[in-house]
Amino acid sequence: MMRAFTLAEAAVWLRVSEPEGAPAVVCEGVSTDTRDIREGDLFVALRGERFDGHKFVSQAKHSGAVAAVVDVAVADAGIPQLVVEDTVEALAALAAAQRDESRARFVAVTGSSGKTTVREMTAAILEAGGPVLVTRGNLNNHIGVPLTLFRLTPEHRFGVIELGASGVGEIAHTVAITRPHVAILTNAGQAHLEGFGGYDKVVQAKGEIIDGVVPGGVVVLNRDDPAFEIWRDRAGTRRVVAVSASGHPEADYRYRQLQVQPDGQTFMAEGPLGWEQKVHMGLYGEHNAGNALLALAAARELGAGDDEVSRGLASLEPVKGRLQVIHLSERVLLVDDSYNANPASMRAALKFLGSLPGYRIAVLGAMAELGGEADGLHREIGEFARLQGIDRLLAVGPEGNAYLQGFGKGCDVCASHEEAVSRLRAVTDAPLSVLVKGSRSSAMDQVVEGLKEKGD
Repeated sequence: MMRAFTLAEAAVWLRVSEPEGAPAVVCEGVSTDTRDIREGDLFVALRGERFDGHKFVSQAKHSGAVAAVVDVAVADAGIPQLVVEDTVEALAALAAAQRDESRARFVAVTGSSGKTTVREMTAAILEAGGPVLVTRGNLNNHIGVPLTLFRLTPEHRFGVIELGASGVGEIAHTVAITRPHVAILTNAGQAHLEGFGGYDKVVQAKGEIIDGVVPGGVVVLNRDDPAFEIWRDRAGTRRVVAVSASGHPEADYRYRQLQVQPDGQTFMAEGPLGWEQKVHMGLYGEHNAGNALLALAAARELGAGDDEVSRGLASLEPVKGRLQVIHLSERVLLVDDSYNANPASMRAALKFLGSLPGYRIAVLGAMAELGGEADGLHREIGEFARLQGIDRLLAVGPEGNAYLQGFGKGCDVCASHEEAVSRLRAVTDAPLSVLVKGSRSSAMDQVVEGLKEKGD
């Protein structure tokens, strides 16, 4: 349970007048949803395009809330209210107060791709040394980050917080609340270009995480990313730890001897002052070896030893829809990477498919939120697939023709998920490796489920 506080304390944090009796009102949690309120919670009434929490203050009271934060006083609410200018900003201020009261050491993670995987890897390593607060699901925005911090308890030794963004300024807001001791920047890619307004804006926005690192903190950067030097300069006096999956000679961390095994992959990690550690994990792909380097570099900065690194990474198992290898039969291998997609993660998945045995088929849905660059980027991915030795490409959805233009002969455009499954069923008698991937809006998990039904 988070540290309890009085309504009078909350009034100080929010810089507003306290209502009568505030010192006696004890808040044991914070909630923004009346469906999740627990007895003793402070209810923060948020406004959105389709909802207004102010309409539910009375319901919040009946659900157990002892007070509310509102931007307009609600008549006959039955509980004391703190009236603020902006309840979203108030939510952030309350979360920042919880963070400042904590003795835990924090890692913040962002990037266009890989951030969730790196988050889980970092948490797994640190959990070997004590309780860790970690972001759940996709609660990585201006609402999700505060809600995560409200789960802080005095027992937590570490916090691993994922920071997402779809535009400039969003990470600046959430990192100011988090104030990490270590920041990890996985990469700046071509995800959410539509919202950011171009690649340069992506670099700028992801770099905002650096500005929130506490004095004396550390920034862990991907040495292979084109934006590395921009971010290194932005770090200023903060210490930079560089990680390279390509073996860059100036990197602090690298790996060698990557070997794929039936239950995952192993590699030898190399670090400063001749440090070496053999790593085994149940995740596949060169990009995941790079992700592991980012995670272990950050964890080692917070004191993780060799045993914690080894046990933490070995404990990881593939998450459904994230490069999950499934043996449909002795002769058919399915790689389910249907959870989401952007150009960088597409390339990583296709590169992994190209390393697998048998006849290789990529079943690709559209990559969303690429704006005016969508056609060109889908063509590039089609061409990249061909260069990886992919034998056949099944393109599903509106960008099918762009994939076809890039891949050329051997690409079939499918009008539906069902058509893709039907075409695959026609060739599953051969030794086969199949990758299924696309943005969430492409619903490529339907193809995966169709193939599983066939496998059953």
